[in-house]
Amino acid sequence: MKNFKTLFIILVSIFIIVGCAFFKTVKEGLTNNDNNYNIVLIGDSVLNNSNYVPSGKSVFDNLKTKTTKVFDFAKDGATINDCYSQLDKIPAELNKTDTYIFISAGGNDILNKRGQLTSPEVRRLFDNYMEFISSVRTKLGSAKINVLNLYLPANPRYQSYKTSIDQWNQLIKEYSSKIGEMYNVIDLATLLTTPEDFVYDIEPSESASQKIANVIYLTR
Repeated sequence: MKNFKTLFIILVSIFIIVGCAFFKTVKEGLTNNDNNYNIVLIGDSVLNNSNYVPSGKSVFDNLKTKTTKVFDFAKDGATINDCYSQLDKIPAELNKTDTYIFISAGGNDILNKRGQLTSPEVRRLFDNYMEFISSVRTKLGSAKINVLNLYLPANPRYQSYKTSIDQWNQLIKEYSSKIGEMYNVIDLATLLTTPEDFVYDIEPSESASQKIANVIYLTR
């Protein structure tokens, strides 16, 4: 009987040790799997809103709580043309299939026109945008490209931009399936819709940072 108890204790101990080792391996595997993904941010204050939210509450900060490999090249106030300098800073080592690029651009270009744009004007801006997307694909052909469409701020004073934003977002949707320009669309237009989503009327708020970070992290 004594030998049986001793054997039983040994077997239980082995089971516990093996079980702990198994769960540790699974946990480390999941963690490493997440860390194998590279997230690259290009564009404007939608992706770099640190100037408008409390410290540690930006889109980038929220992403860093989910994964370690986040590369933020976005700059507050950037236009489409400004994004080229951001692209130049991205190292060639990130040109691989486990790199996910997120691009937010075009909003400042429209705002800088200070009023309702004609349809041809929006189209010209969008053509410039697509040229940039093509440049991204040329440099980072193995990476997966995701583009963020434009949201309409909740403040009524921005209603004059609605037609231009709607046209822009429709063009983004249409071009997402064109051969050679394929990309995934992140729909911020339906994600950010309430006054609580914005600070300074137009910038993503602390809560919006969480929403944007979550949708980026889950887009894989």
